[in-house]
Amino acid sequence: MAKNKVENQGMIRRVYQRIILLGMLVHVLYIALGGWLTMTEMVFYNVGSTVFYLTMLVLVFYGRYRLAVALIHLEVCVFVVVGTHALGWETGLPLLLIAMASLIYICPYRHSTVPFLFSLLEIGVFAFLKLTSDQEIWLPQALPGSLVNGIYLFNAAMCFTIILVSSSIFNVSSALAQGRLRRKNKELQEAAFMDRLTGTLTRYGLQEQLRTSQGKWMAVALGDLDDFKQVNDTYGHICGDYVLATTARLMRETESALVCRWGGEEFLILMADLPQAEAERKLATLAEKIRSYPFSYDGHLIRVTMTFGLTYGRIGADFEAVVELADQRMYQGKRQGKDRIVF
Repeated sequence: MAKNKVENQGMIRRVYQRIILLGMLVHVLYIALGGWLTMTEMVFYNVGSTVFYLTMLVLVFYGRYRLAVALIHLEVCVFVVVGTHALGWETGLPLLLIAMASLIYICPYRHSTVPFLFSLLEIGVFAFLKLTSDQEIWLPQALPGSLVNGIYLFNAAMCFTIILVSSSIFNVSSALAQGRLRRKNKELQEAAFMDRLTGTLTRYGLQEQLRTSQGKWMAVALGDLDDFKQVNDTYGHICGDYVLATTARLMRETESALVCRWGGEEFLILMADLPQAEAERKLATLAEKIRSYPFSYDGHLIRVTMTFGLTYGRIGADFEAVVELADQRMYQGKRQGKDRIVF
């Protein structure tokens, strides 16, 4: 899971880096244009913007995506206003605002409404520039018609490029979301199949395992930890969890056995296609392993034993009846003094 998280972070970082590099390219080209037109102010402004995007690369490297995205939206608005003032509406700079307004897919924010607010800002700036473009507050430099058309086509190309990049970002975001969904489904499936504390099968997990074992002859043992409530009351529930997890580990080490946490401190152990004497021997060995294991908690040595009820049957529609019989024998062992196997 940690590896997937690192890979996702790397993919996200690369997406933002491409956006920033695209912004840097635009400003570098405008530095060249300003130098060609001997517009010193434009050159200095775009040099500052290039430095700004270098700073954004640093922010993205450290995972400050929200701040970087917010500042980039604001920078584009300022750049379009300044550029339109210098070059005129006809050069198509406001088209960049339309492209930026399409980047609602980029949402590193806690609230999904934030990108829409940026889009509304850019639409508002676009409308303001259009409504005021013919007024005397704008004093653009007179440029040849062919140059105006060239700048317009360049800005239109940048606009389409930004939209295409936003589409690729959407695809990446969708892939990441699908990956998160698959991992979540896997986690939920594992939680349904495996008991987190003990690492044994849940009842549902056992049912799924037994779907391919219909008709097989199995030894079915139901075991219960003796005096487990006393362990919890004396040493606390953390100690109780330790005893459960350790006991489950000892049971899982039994060769050719399925182990299921049946409920609380009860465990179901299934051994397929074993002679009766062999199944009884394995269960006796397990009981002795638990009995002799040095359970130690907070400096206290705890003696742990289990009582088992053992029966035999075929996996099928009457499986619950087989388990019920093992349960009856287990409780018979409890009445007879615990720490024993009844079969």
